[in-house]
Amino acid sequence: MPKKNVSCTQRALNLTLAGTLSVLVGMGLAGLGARAETPALKAEDAFLYVLPKVEVPDDVQPIKGAVNEEFRNCRAAWPAEYSAAQSGPEARALRDIYSLVRARNVIATKDCSCSGKVASWDSVEAVAAILRKKQGVATLDWFHTEAISTEAHRLIAVAETMCGGDF
Repeated sequence: MPKKNVSCTQRALNLTLAGTLSVLVGMGLAGLGARAETPALKAEDAFLYVLPKVEVPDDVQPIKGAVNEEFRNCRAAWPAEYSAAQSGPEARALRDIYSLVRARNVIATKDCSCSGKVASWDSVEAVAAILRKKQGVATLDWFHTEAISTEAHRLIAVAETMCGGDF
């Protein structure tokens, strides 16, 4: 069967629908029967309850007049904690959480500049603290934030569509 061309908007919509389903599953609303708890679902629970809800439109459209600035070009505005999270035992986990926080910030504020893409580190610390407690660990590893990373990728695709360029 020949491949169909899929627009960026349709890809973002598909990702949004898939992400919504995964959130419903994580909250136990998709199948009200019993479900096994997994670290990925616990991680999803953490960011669902700590971070404010972000509205993702059903039909993601580019923001008219948006000037996109790639996050990597905003280094001067990076929180010191993010710069420190480039290495160390929790580096990957903290960066996963920060990716989610940044993407949510861009979608919520509709700001594609550095001020939209550089978010506060406070939310990262709050999610990390809950994850450490729920997982019973002193140090988070990549598998503790796998669901958060997946959700961040989904929201980054939405933000890229909204901003008209790379995140």
